[in-house]
Amino acid sequence: MTISASRTQNRPIRALVPAEFLKELSAELASGDIQLPSFPEVAQRVQRALEDSRTTSAKVARVIGIDAALAVRVLQLANSAFLNPSSKPTTELQQAVNRLGHQLIRCTAVSFALQQMTKSIDAVLRPQLHELWRQGALVASIANVLARETGAANADEALVAGLMHNIGSLYIIVRAHEHGATLGTDDAAIRQLERGHPRIAGAILRHWRFAPAIVSAVSSQSGTDLPTEDSGRLTDVLIAAISLVPCVYDRELLDDTVTAIAPFKRLALDADGCERLLHTTAEQIKSLQSALVG
Repeated sequence: MTISASRTQNRPIRALVPAEFLKELSAELASGDIQLPSFPEVAQRVQRALEDSRTTSAKVARVIGIDAALAVRVLQLANSAFLNPSSKPTTELQQAVNRLGHQLIRCTAVSFALQQMTKSIDAVLRPQLHELWRQGALVASIANVLARETGAANADEALVAGLMHNIGSLYIIVRAHEHGATLGTDDAAIRQLERGHPRIAGAILRHWRFAPAIVSAVSSQSGTDLPTEDSGRLTDVLIAAISLVPCVYDRELLDDTVTAIAPFKRLALDADGCERLLHTTAEQIKSLQSALVG
């Protein structure tokens, strides 16, 4: 899980077009050279604890408790209206771990780690990275609700896939800025970057040992790669969740969105169904997004 924080002495890539830049990043990732700030140690310990089949909730709680900020984040999520509709708060980490389950604990640890990592990144990038994180949290919240309401995929896996879906974009932004790269803002350049970031994200998540179904769904989110049979439904949920983000703010977009995106048909969701789902789960989505953003 350790991520190299050192910079390789690559040649400047200011003049590279997006396709060449993405090819170079892919080569870095294939060699295991992921150049992001170091993953916080507490998040690595949580990951290792969750990978141990003998791990108990008490042990996971003890590991989380080492870092007060992460402990607060776990308790906030456990006490959110989404996960605690009874509004009876818990102050015990072990109870919070039991309420969230291992997938959500893993997701919380990773999200906490990513937000900590961005603090060591150039301040000029932080607003852009914060917006990426906010979008990721919204996609995660919608994906979780879609999976739960349709029964098409594991809701916790859908949440993790949504939260991690744009980690490739984060990586591209950080690496481009590091080298002073100008990647272009024309439509063709934007399309290339949109097609390229899922592949970058998949490589990062494989390196971070995420579940294969989550890696496959994130890698296939552009719809250009066919998912494996086991992750196909999760991929459909993720693509649908990403597509619904603009519709959260403008419901008039629903008809065109649902008609244009094939996964909605496979999920047996039409525009009216999506409208009802977004309406009835609006508070749940808002609550979960707020808890994830922190």
